[in-house]
Amino acid sequence: MEKQQQFEKIKQLLRDSHSEDDAEQQWFLKHARSEQSRDFIATQKRFTHSELQILSQLVVNGNVTTFKILQQTSNLSQGMLSRYVNHLAQLTLIEKFHPQDNKKEISLRLTNLGEELGRLHLELHQRISTNEQKILEEYTEQEINTMLDIVSKLIAARQHI
Repeated sequence: MEKQQQFEKIKQLLRDSHSEDDAEQQWFLKHARSEQSRDFIATQKRFTHSELQILSQLVVNGNVTTFKILQQTSNLSQGMLSRYVNHLAQLTLIEKFHPQDNKKEISLRLTNLGEELGRLHLELHQRISTNEQKILEEYTEQEINTMLDIVSKLIAARQHI
């Protein structure tokens, strides 16, 4: 196969990896433990990966987490994090409340559905990581560096048009 054909194949694979019929959503549907979770996953159209990361971080942090602690462990701006937290509360995946001893502080608690989705997201990332490690073991460090160099140059070529 010539270089241009190989390049077109790479581009097609990358496009396919971001298709509407998302393999990750299908994985969520298959592994959801409750009917409520499956219904939510199947019908939710406006749900972002960042929101899943927030749910996962709340699972890792424990039962109750303050907004301030969540912000410290997140790479999102305060405004974006606040927007996502409000959306998650609207979807009843988390509960927002003020602790008795500090009415200024906002605390967050996962609902059962939010906790299930957060745990599923953590499990999905663990499985992806395991699969990626198996693939990386097939290549030498030099081969991986070559792939990294090629992908970096392809991205740079799109940014410098």
